[in-house]
Amino acid sequence: MWIKKIFNNNIILAHDEKLAERVLLGRGIAFGKKENDEVDELKIDKIFILESQDLVDKFVHLVGEIPTNHLELTDKIVKEAEERLDVKFNDSIYIGLADHINYALFRFKNGEQIQNAFLWEIKKFYPREYEVALDILETIFYYEKVKLSETEASFIALHFVNGQNVSGDVKLKGINEANIIQDIFNVIKFHYSIEIEENSINYNRFVTHLRYFLQRITKKERYDSGETQLFDQVRTKYEVAYACVLKINAYLIKKLDTEMTSEEQLYFILHINRLTDRENQIRSN
Repeated sequence: MWIKKIFNNNIILAHDEKLAERVLLGRGIAFGKKENDEVDELKIDKIFILESQDLVDKFVHLVGEIPTNHLELTDKIVKEAEERLDVKFNDSIYIGLADHINYALFRFKNGEQIQNAFLWEIKKFYPREYEVALDILETIFYYEKVKLSETEASFIALHFVNGQNVSGDVKLKGINEANIIQDIFNVIKFHYSIEIEENSINYNRFVTHLRYFLQRITKKERYDSGETQLFDQVRTKYEVAYACVLKINAYLIKKLDTEMTSEEQLYFILHINRLTDRENQIRSN
């Protein structure tokens, strides 16, 4: 590989003989080097293989915007989480996670606090990712001497969820999960009479959540604490979303012979409301 661009002594953009671009991270990898020099592969600690030129461009932009130590910290966090969760993340996780950690540290130093309305949901449906994220806060404190909040742990956990390579080939009673997900989105589109932006963050998050929901069905891992107070409040507040969820529930009963629990319906209501609220705002502007 050859150096295409040097960001600092530890981060470079390189290309191979086929001109495929890679972002390389390594201590002193660019020291004494210049563009078009051959990369010292012994100094490579991490190769970021991004799926598209758009992701490469976003990563390059990110590297130019955040401190090097925050990117290195992100690399440590990803490696720790992969080991703890026994998963392999998509390299694209570095973009969102590094940006989030950098901004979280900025907010902390400026006394700005934000809340995650889905904190309870993340703790409930992704307890392993959340537990690891809580420990990651200690890693951040070790390197940055900043104690981030439980809310930040929930955001980090969500990056762990969205960064996992969730299989798209799971079969449910002979039916491909991709078809089921598409059917669910069709129910939402017809119910609200809207088109849904498939490149939006909310769409991608919902797809990830749907995949985990369907995998839980196959493993017979269902959630139902029996507490209905919050569910009753939410379905009353978001009546249109709840009516949509009832249609999806009817579809699942017919297609998979399974019915959503009240907590799963609650989870669907919140996601559908968030997804469609954004689309309605775009349409009204």
